[in-house]
Amino acid sequence: ANTLSKTCLLTSSSNIIGIVGPTFSRESHYIAPFAEKLDIPMISHAATDPDLSDRQIYRSFYRTVPSDNAAALAITKLFLKYNWTSCTIIYQNDAFGSGGAKSISETFDRHGLNVTGMIIFDIVTRTIGDDLKTLLNSRSTRIVILWVEENYAALVLQQALDCDVLGPRFTWILGSNIPLNIFNSSVYDR
Repeated sequence: ANTLSKTCLLTSSSNIIGIVGPTFSRESHYIAPFAEKLDIPMISHAATDPDLSDRQIYRSFYRTVPSDNAAALAITKLFLKYNWTSCTIIYQNDAFGSGGAKSISETFDRHGLNVTGMIIFDIVTRTIGDDLKTLLNSRSTRIVILWVEENYAALVLQQALDCDVLGPRFTWILGSNIPLNIFNSSVYDR
């Protein structure tokens, strides 16, 4: 609501010919229809939710980064290359997270791969509500795809360290770089 309010204020008091941004997919879902009503284009440099590619709904929305469908296909190719067949997805509870998880699930399904479970990381409480150790150990797969924004990835990995569900028993695939020096050096091997 704050993003929409700021956008309304700016567009009402100036001669705007387009909107650059917002950064987040969840905000783009609100701003894109507004831009269309004003008959101006909106270009996001970071919103990746595949749903924003729907030209029937988001006619004036454009992006400079690929949608999550491209990442989902790359992850699928990685699984096929190593003959992996299943995974668990941990995703954040917003448009970015659910859109990415949906895209991976659909791409996996088309290629005969399985998503054995979906675990939600709550971006408000900044936690996984249930016991991560039990959730991961109760599944047959040992591959985890972490689909969260970079600033949340370290929080999830710290939870995974605390629950002892990282290497060598589990293989984690992340969409962002996390510096190891933010963790205690005694756990680097995991």
